[in-house]
Amino acid sequence: MKFLKFTAILSLTIFLWSCDNDDSLSPEETGSFQVYFDNKVGSNEVNLTAPGDKDYQYETANGEKFNVSMLGYYVSKIVLEGPNGEYYADEMDASAADSKGYYHVMEGESATANIQIENVPAGTYDRVTFTIGVEEDGVQEGAAGGVLDPANGGWFWNWNAGYIGFAIEGTAENSQQEYVDWGNGASTEEKTFALHVGGWKDVADNENFVNNVRTVTLDFGTTVTVGDGLSPMAHVVTDVLKMFDATNIDFNTTYSVHAPKAGAPFANVLEQIFVVHHVHQSTSSHD
Repeated sequence: MKFLKFTAILSLTIFLWSCDNDDSLSPEETGSFQVYFDNKVGSNEVNLTAPGDKDYQYETANGEKFNVSMLGYYVSKIVLEGPNGEYYADEMDASAADSKGYYHVMEGESATANIQIENVPAGTYDRVTFTIGVEEDGVQEGAAGGVLDPANGGWFWNWNAGYIGFAIEGTAENSQQEYVDWGNGASTEEKTFALHVGGWKDVADNENFVNNVRTVTLDFGTTVTVGDGLSPMAHVVTDVLKMFDATNIDFNTTYSVHAPKAGAPFANVLEQIFVVHHVHQSTSSHD
C-alpha cells in the first residue's frame, strides 16, 4: 500500500512539473530548430562516384541501372507550425551577403545537410513546410549573395529560367550520352545523365518556361518543444529513387534535362520524395 501511495504521489509530481514546465515558456523566449536532410536511394546511402564510372550501384523498379555523381537542391522559405497556432517563418533576404533563408543542400558536403533555424518562438511544433527551388522574390533581387550568387557557384540559368532547384547527375547503363570534349579540360563522359530541374514562372506565350518550384509540407507525427536551450531536430529523408520510379524514367531517352519544360515531370513528383524519418526533442546528433 505504501508503495502504491508513493507511486501515485510521484506520478502526480511529474505531471505537475510537466504542466508547470510548459507554462513556463514565455512568448519572449526563443530557441532553435534543426532540419537535417539525409539523401538516400531507396534504403541505400548515396555513394558518389566519378562521372562515367560503370559500377552501377542502384536500380529502378523498371530495371534501369545507375549510379550518382552529384546531387543537390535549394531549400528556402522554411516555416514551422504547431497545434496551438504556433507559427514561425525563416527570415528571407536574397540580396544579403549570405542569401538569408536560402540553403543549398549538396550531397558530399555534410555541413550543408543540417539547416539550423534561430530565434524560433518558444512553443510546440508538429510540422514543417519548405520550398524546393527559388521563387520570384529570390530571382528578381538581382544582386543575389551567398549560395545564390552565380559567381560563387550559384545554380543560375538566366533571367527567364531562374535557378536550378534540384539536380542529380550520374551514369546509367542505358544512357545514350556520347563523350563530348568541351575544351579547357572540360568534358562529358559517355553514358552519363544530368537531370536539372529549374524554372520559376509560367510564360503564357512560351511553353518552354514553366514554374517548377515546389512546396513541401511534412507532419512530424508527434510534437517537439522549442525553448531556451532546446534545439529539436527533424530528420528528413530525401529518396531520389522515388523520383525515378514515379516518372518511370528511361535513361535511353531521358539523360539530358537542362530546361524548365523538360524538368516538369520531375518537379511534379518532388513532393513525394521527402519524408520525415523521425524527430529528436533536443539533440545535436544525426542518427
